[in-house]
Amino acid sequence: MQKKTRTIISIIVAVIIILGGWYLYASHSVASHVPGHVYQYSGVSDNQNAYMTFSKDSDEAVVTPDKSTAMKANNNSSDFDNVYRSQADQGKWNYKAQGSKLTLSKNQDGKVSMWQYNNVLVFGKKMHSSSFTYQIANAGQGVDHKSTNFTRVK
Repeated sequence: MQKKTRTIISIIVAVIIILGGWYLYASHSVASHVPGHVYQYSGVSDNQNAYMTFSKDSDEAVVTPDKSTAMKANNNSSDFDNVYRSQADQGKWNYKAQGSKLTLSKNQDGKVSMWQYNNVLVFGKKMHSSSFTYQIANAGQGVDHKSTNFTRVK
């Protein structure tokens, strides 16, 4: 019985270590998964969709409801710059991916709006955030505890 107990405890400890390592990786790998990719954003009510192309060479992002525009921006650095400049009149988007947070900011007419997605977990081509903090120019700020999902398109 003694040996059986040790075996069970060893298995439980091994499972805890494996799950802990997986969680640590999933919760701190957003910075390596975002640059150079296109993600489809599913809003908190699943009726809002946007495509986000994250530059691999800078902190700039293209955010658009049009999938083909997002895909074109991901072709190469020149196409990204062209799409980014063509949308500059609607605001310039930037991003920061660090630890388990993804922050997007939009600068339009000298006013900055920011969205910070908290507790981001990366599961292959999917990212999941349990909440986000927002600060919208001329509209206020707050925290939304609804989950948000991102799916890598390319």
